[in-house]
Amino acid sequence: MNIEMTVLKSGVVMLVSDRPMPDMVRRVEYYRDQRLFMLVYDDEDVDSDLMHYEVPIDFAGQVEKTPNVVIYTVYQNEPPIGYKVPLVKVGDIF
Repeated sequence: MNIEMTVLKSGVVMLVSDRPMPDMVRRVEYYRDQRLFMLVYDDEDVDSDLMHYEVPIDFAGQVEKTPNVVIYTVYQNEPPIGYKVPLVKVGDIF
């Protein structure tokens, strides 16, 4: 699964996946000190996914401003799925 981050003109942070997620995302945690996102799923038996790259420093300010993240999944032969989840910021602000 490949997940990319973008910031919409409205300032909303969007995470876009090219494959189905293992379950619906309950919340996204943002670890400020490492600038990493973790996806926490509704099903507690499904392991959370830590994104494998740091949020670019020029996007960190936008991440700090938004209370929610849009999760958007687009994959072949299926309609796109999009929904908003809370963004929980963990740690001291940089």
